[in-house]
Order: sequence, then C-alpha cells, then structure tokens
Amino acid sequence: MNIDELDLDFRLLRLFITIYDQGSVTAAATLLGVGQPTVSHGLERLRQVVGDPLFVRAGRGITPTAHAHDLAPRIRHLLEDMRSLTRIDQFDPHNPQHHLHCTIGANDYEAAVLLPTLFARVQALAADITFKIRPVRRKQDMIDKLRDGKLDMAITIDYGGDASDIMQRSLFDENVQCYFDPRFHSTPPDTLERYCAASHARVVFDDDDEASAIDTELARIGRSRRTVLQVATFGNLPRLISGTPVITTLPIRLADSVMAGYAVCRCPVVLPSYVFCQSWHVRNAASRSHQWLRDEIFRIARTIAGRKSKQ
Repeated sequence: MNIDELDLDFRLLRLFITIYDQGSVTAAATLLGVGQPTVSHGLERLRQVVGDPLFVRAGRGITPTAHAHDLAPRIRHLLEDMRSLTRIDQFDPHNPQHHLHCTIGANDYEAAVLLPTLFARVQALAADITFKIRPVRRKQDMIDKLRDGKLDMAITIDYGGDASDIMQRSLFDENVQCYFDPRFHSTPPDTLERYCAASHARVVFDDDDEASAIDTELARIGRSRRTVLQVATFGNLPRLISGTPVITTLPIRLADSVMAGYAVCRCPVVLPSYVFCQSWHVRNAASRSHQWLRDEIFRIARTIAGRKSKQ
C-alpha cells in the first residue's frame, strides 16, 4: 500500500488525538461513534504514514510512544487551524457589534496587581466585553476547567506546563518581602534571628497542600518559624494582623494594594523568584478575540515587570 503524508486528513488527526486523550482504542471508538475496527484501521494508516507505532501495549491498556507525545500538541494546533477555516472570527475592540465574554481563573494577587488595569482599559472600548473572575486553587483544577470550558484562560503562578493541550505565556517574575507594623518592630525582621523569632501569618490557598517554600528552606538550614495565623486569601490578612507584632511574607507587588500602609523589608530567607503566566486551552488559540485579550494582558504585564519594588 502506497501511503504518504498527503493521506493525512482531519478524520485521521482527530482519531489520533481521541486515542491519545482516551488511552484506549475502544473508548476512542465509542466517543467517535464508530466501530473499533474502523479506529484500528485508521490507527494502522497513521502508523504507516508516520513510521512509528504511536501507541504500544502497557498492561491491559495502551500508552503513547515518545513520538506520539511530541506529535500531540502539533496535531492539536493543526486541528484548530482546520476548524478555523470554516468559521468567521473577527474582533475589533472599537466595534460595538463585537462581543467578548471571558471567564478568567485568577486569585486575589492577580485581582490586585494585574486585573484592575485590564478592567479599566476595556471600559474605554466600544465592544461588548464582560469578565467573570473565578478562583484557581489547584493546578489540576485549572487544567480541568480550561479543558471543559469553565475557564477561558487563567492567570496564575507557572504550574510547570506539562499538559499538551494547555498553552502558556510568561508574564512577569515575582518574589517576596516581609510586611510588618513598625510600631511593634523597632528593628526590621530582616535577619534570620529576628525573622525566626517573630510570629508569622501565612496565606494557604489549598488545605490539602500546606507546603511552604519558606519553611522548606528554613528546615534545610536547620531553622524554623512560628506560624500563628493561616488565611485563604491575601485580602483578609492585613486587617487581621493590623495592630499586632505578627509579620507576613508576601509578594513584593502587593505593597501598593493589599498591603498598603505596612512597612517592608527584605526577606532573609533566600528564595528563587517565581513566574506568573497566562494559560489557555488550545481550542482558543486561533480565536481573534482571545488573541486580542491575551495580547492586552501581556502588554499590561510588561509594564508591571518594569516597575521597581519598594524594598
């Protein structure tokens, strides 16, 4: 049988992605509404075109080969591009007839630092643009909601993108500093001794994962700190520790918003900076309105990245 790359078509590519996502020929056949022999025949054609087994036996199921893992994100892009050929997708933010309704996954850091500028910008535009902001507590929760459409995009700390159907773009780096009431600290808690001697408040988003990079690093060097308060959001913390000697270690850029009015000093625990990203599902990659929004967020992030910290 003479088969070459021109034998690849939308159906074969969709068949590959369905098998890849389902991890089963039988499940793929059910989802596609065809018989298992049809899927098996299509898979054999793919193997001949690509020159790789693509999926191999693993116990009672199958697992993708390394080449299949490499192909998956590229094929998703191809499928999305092919779908976009059949739809008109234009977006002009200055046209009152154009619409963008977006659900964004973000926590209160992003709501304090980045989203106010974005929201202010869109209010000056003619297009019908609306947002829903939903919290994101766990990496897998974010991925699942992007996949099923409950989120159109997310702005979070970089989760270490390892999902082939989730795309990412880095926005800016962030680090932490100490916040404290100077009335209770004649000397800033900027040494390990003063830092470890102080009482601390922490923000813990996920009750199932209370690990802290600070506590891990302190344990590594044989030190520890005493946490007297844990809260689920940044917004509640300043009111709770106001008028107390309790200190907290939070992102630097919260100094102008959530933690306004608190004194700051460097954190004596040396930690690497972390990256904030925007993430979206590949199905939205070619959408003109989503592209416009992602570019707006990126432009705002570039401004944020250039701001000096208050340290």
